[in-house]
Amino acid sequence: MNQGQCGMSGHYQGMPGQHLGMPGQQPGFPMQPIVCPTQYRYNDCFTTQEIPYIHPIVNVNRHNTVGVPQHYYTETTQDVMGSTIMPGRGPGYGPGMGPGYGPGPGYGGCGRRRRCGR
Repeated sequence: MNQGQCGMSGHYQGMPGQHLGMPGQQPGFPMQPIVCPTQYRYNDCFTTQEIPYIHPIVNVNRHNTVGVPQHYYTETTQDVMGSTIMPGRGPGYGPGMGPGYGPGPGYGGCGRRRRCGR
């Protein structure tokens, strides 16, 4: 315990009634100890504690439509009257269109001649 005022460096040692020879003390009269306010010394210790963090995840399967061109064809047959071809002239030859004699284009080995409806 401390002697005198709080914070002095002298120590009270020994039995009551013993004098340590401090100035202002009389032999045979023990000094009363002065009790200072309690001081608290904290020794902080830390312990880990898990804190759950929940992260919800939603898996979404998205079904997307992608337009893909699909071509469909309709087929019809029409019978139409063509031009009259004179013997010795081929189709496509008219005035100013060529010599006017011989087989015209589309005859012979150049193409296939089809008979209509027979």
